[in-house]
Amino acid sequence: MEKRLSEVSEVLEPATRTAGLLPTSTDLDFYCSIDPGVKQALDGVSSDLDDVLSTMTAWMGSERQSMDSMMDAASFSAQAGETIDRLLERTDVYLDEYAGRRPIAPKDEPVVPSTGKLPKSLLFPKIPKPQDAFSRRPDNRACAPWTRQLRFGKPNARVPLGWRDPAWDMPEHATVEGQYGTEGDARLNAYYVEIQQTAIPASAYRIDEPRAPEPLDLDEPDASLAWVDSLDKLHALAAHLEEARVTEIAIDLEHHSHRTYLGLVCLMQISTRWGDWIVDTLVDEVREHAEMLNASFTHPDKVLVLHGADHDILWLQRDLGLFVTNLFDTFQAARVLQFGSLSLAYLLLRYTGFEADKRFQTADWRIRPLPREMLFYARSDTHSLLYVYDCLRLDLERHAGHGAITDVFERSKATASKTYIKVPWDAQGDSRSGWRTLWLRLGGDLARAAQDAPPGTPLSREERILRRLHQWRDEKAREDDERPAFVLSDEVLISLALRPPLTLPEAHTRTPMRLRKSVQRMHELVDVVKAEWEAYQAGLQPSMPRMDVTVDEDLGERCGGDEEGWTEAGVQVGVWDAKAPQSRADAQLFRGLRVSSQAAPSTKRKSLFEMPSARTSSHVAATLRRIQSEFVHQLGSLVGREPERGGEPEEPEKLVDEKPFDAKPVELENAAPTPSEARETTVVKHDRDKDDDDIVRVSKHIKGRAPKTKKSLAAPEPFDFAHATSVLDAPRSGSEASLLAPTKAAAEPRGARPKNLKRSGQRSGTFARRNK
Repeated sequence: MEKRLSEVSEVLEPATRTAGLLPTSTDLDFYCSIDPGVKQALDGVSSDLDDVLSTMTAWMGSERQSMDSMMDAASFSAQAGETIDRLLERTDVYLDEYAGRRPIAPKDEPVVPSTGKLPKSLLFPKIPKPQDAFSRRPDNRACAPWTRQLRFGKPNARVPLGWRDPAWDMPEHATVEGQYGTEGDARLNAYYVEIQQTAIPASAYRIDEPRAPEPLDLDEPDASLAWVDSLDKLHALAAHLEEARVTEIAIDLEHHSHRTYLGLVCLMQISTRWGDWIVDTLVDEVREHAEMLNASFTHPDKVLVLHGADHDILWLQRDLGLFVTNLFDTFQAARVLQFGSLSLAYLLLRYTGFEADKRFQTADWRIRPLPREMLFYARSDTHSLLYVYDCLRLDLERHAGHGAITDVFERSKATASKTYIKVPWDAQGDSRSGWRTLWLRLGGDLARAAQDAPPGTPLSREERILRRLHQWRDEKAREDDERPAFVLSDEVLISLALRPPLTLPEAHTRTPMRLRKSVQRMHELVDVVKAEWEAYQAGLQPSMPRMDVTVDEDLGERCGGDEEGWTEAGVQVGVWDAKAPQSRADAQLFRGLRVSSQAAPSTKRKSLFEMPSARTSSHVAATLRRIQSEFVHQLGSLVGREPERGGEPEEPEKLVDEKPFDAKPVELENAAPTPSEARETTVVKHDRDKDDDDIVRVSKHIKGRAPKTKKSLAAPEPFDFAHATSVLDAPRSGSEASLLAPTKAAAEPRGARPKNLKRSGQRSGTFARRNK
């Protein structure tokens, strides 16, 4: 042993040394962010490491649960160390037991907690699929309709098998929308005529005093129980059910749908007044010969008691070829009596005081042998069901006489007439498991917006990708005989529709580990998404403009391709000698400025307003040219000369409106602004359409303290602004407004401030009252 451990240590030494040289998780995150290849390589190593751990821990039993979290980088070291320590301790115990130094401990069955969730060993056990060993394998093909030939014929028949009334006038595989999904037309049921025409047995109206059965023992749930797992035991059960004394038969089923596409009946519980039977329907010979029970299930003198049989009737037809004629559904009886709850658990609690543990409804009933708790639950469903049947009939008799009992049988006929049909993939997606239903449930705001869209609106990109992925998931689930949600969960499906993976690395980061193990399946997923993406883009091409030119939108130019009404931007020449065009006051970019309605000539590019090879609309180009012309005109006014107009002089245009909304007409000749008034903010408003925007021109100034000067005793002489020589000595109209002209509010003197401003804290004069 020591030699072996020494060899193992020598082998592990290089690996340990290499592991010490690996970068930290922070460094790895940084490398992955700058190089996608590093992330892809790390994902591959993580997947290989997970496979190695799965292979190593396959034989570990109860330790496997602790190893599931070892792939978490934060807890890998601690989890690995603790698991190895436990394994070494168990090894020492087993060696001591083998050497006789320690007595062998008895093997305990797994303990199921009385409250809380069931253990994973009961919910998701790793067992082989029993359907793989069936002689009649499930046919999941969408193109092949469901059919099942009755090998033992049609006992208790009123019409031959396959008979149809010519007046029905329906297709061969007619479907209807049932309460829980799509079903076959009830008239396609092999016993439809018998169900509708069979009279209610007289025994159903004979009500004796109900007698409660002996309660079950949780420690010995198999006491006086017959387990049917062979053809001989099935024959014995059929013989008992056909006895004349047996007039009531209680039936219940345990179904599995997690690791199969169509579903799988795992158990059939049967109870009579003389005993309980559990039929193991996973045994192939029992499954193939269960049709012999139709002789008693369809007998006109026998009542079959089930609770909420909407699913059970369909499952009996699909997996076992069994039909029911005289059905008494205790669920319908509870509805007639208007109970507050309609569940079987409530009925058992009401009439027997037994509280059923409904956690086992979600257990995996493929487990063999059945744990003690699961066997107790399965038997308790039908053990007291006939007693509940008697109590319900008694209450119905007291409620409304024989008519209430007849009402329950009539309601149950609709349930017994249900017909199983294989449901194809729903392209519209409106079924309970359809893609549109899934989108409305998990799609969020996008789904709600699509729901409010008018009829005929094309599908969005997310909806099209979700529909295609939903179809692809359905196809793969049929191939693998798996539940669609096991192939790809609904949440992952929605996530892929919102963020479609167009490359294999993207798909690796957005899909579960189970799917990533199949390289072929990952390639198929990417191909499906890319194909639907390209199809969606191709469908948009006829209505989308060519995006061959991109121009900065800040310059007011539009990004787009060739459209009607778009021309090359005009070339501007003679910037300083440009003629001032006719102006108008409805500009869309600068409110308050006169803009031109005339385009400037174009010969060659000499202006910064022009962008090479840019396509712009005539409206935007004209606006830019009007802005340039107005700028030249105003600049000429500022430097003291009018721009050359060439020809007859035109009447000068006013740059601002004569009557703003919030000010009186401005006197330009006699209003000389003081330095403090020149710093005031000037807001100019103009008459325009009410849809136009306001443009506020703000002249900024730098706040600072004025230099301290000594006060002069002599009063300063006022400056004669009227006769002063101006550097801007140019003729201008008195009515022409300048861009630098102050408003009347700025020209009027304010007067002295009150002396108590500093005392009141109003140093800024913000709250000073205006003198009226």
